[in-house]
Amino acid sequence: MHRVPNPPKLLVIALAETRSRVGTRAAKARLPALLLACLAACASTTVEIRADDAAVSVATETTARPTAMGNIVVIGTSQSRADLIGEHAETIRREAFSQLLGETHPKPWLVRCEIYVHESADSFEQAVGGSPAEARGATSLEFSGDRVITRRIDVMGDGPGIVPDAINHELVHVVLADHFIHAAPPRWADEGLALLFDTQEKQKGHEADFQNARRRGLVWTAADLLALEDYPADGPRQKIFYGQSAALVRWLIARRDPATFIRFLDDAAQGGMEIALDRHYGITSLVSVSSAWKEVAPINTLGLSDRRR
Repeated sequence: MHRVPNPPKLLVIALAETRSRVGTRAAKARLPALLLACLAACASTTVEIRADDAAVSVATETTARPTAMGNIVVIGTSQSRADLIGEHAETIRREAFSQLLGETHPKPWLVRCEIYVHESADSFEQAVGGSPAEARGATSLEFSGDRVITRRIDVMGDGPGIVPDAINHELVHVVLADHFIHAAPPRWADEGLALLFDTQEKQKGHEADFQNARRRGLVWTAADLLALEDYPADGPRQKIFYGQSAALVRWLIARRDPATFIRFLDDAAQGGMEIALDRHYGITSLVSVSSAWKEVAPINTLGLSDRRR
């Protein structure tokens, strides 16, 4: 889940181009109320936006001393746990850059990624505007020209593991922002790539949702899935969306490699999906993409190990 955009504290942000991602219709409906409440209370804010040339400063409130690694700042938990979360996040960051973007030695983030660990549902919902029952993680990104000027992840930290279960997924969204600097990748591709870094247990759950929906005739056609501009409004359809998106991403990567998939997304943004499919995969019609549902590549397509927490 990408974080529900909180209303801006600084009015200059309201004038910027916003690239927000809202998980549910109910969350959308809450935005006006959140805006009024935030402007009145002057609460902490972050949204995914693309600013003008002027740098945009964003205020955030913290109640715990942050623990900083090289590219990561962990806030809201004990020192020892924060250190372990930070080390894990650095590893995932390196793997995501290497596996997806071909950067074995990625440049350091001069603007570190802040990871806020929430121990209660109330804390998480207050920060992101959505319930952890809908998603246990959320990502916020801000852009100024060709630079990412804010990277923030909010995760629930109440699970049994030391490392919150949403860290891998959300961090992939942050890594991809370094490449897709001018526009977000399609919803299905963004989520499908992030799901590749989830544990096998979580991936199997999404795969089960998709296969069950497929047997019941509830999946999208390839054309409809690729055309989706926002997340489905209701929870059950969202589960199908995640599973079907992950299946399609695995299928395309298995046909070539991650680098080809990223180039395909770049070309699709410029010349259209069908032209890009033909150029990179020899697929001349969206109808042919339906083969993905019959030839779904196995979970762990990238060879990522199932990480223990």
